[in-house]
Amino acid sequence: MYILIDTFNKVEISKHRTARNAVKAQYRHLAAVKKANGKNSYLTYSIKHSSGRDVWNEVYSEKVKIAFDIL
Repeated sequence: MYILIDTFNKVEISKHRTARNAVKAQYRHLAAVKKANGKNSYLTYSIKHSSGRDVWNEVYSEKVKIAFDIL
C-alpha cells in the first residue's frame, strides 16, 4: 500500500494500491486545498510504501507519465 502523507501537518491523508493512484490523490488534494484557501496555498507531501521500501523512483515515474497524459 502507498500512503499519501501531508508532511506539513504530519497527517496521513489516504492509502492506495498503486503509486499512480497515490499521485493522483495528491494532485486532487492539492487542488482542493487551493480551492478552499486561495491559489497560492500549498502543502508538502510524501508518498511512502507501507513496508518502508523506497518508492521515490516509482512516484517520480508516475508523475512524469501523468504530466505527459495531460499534454
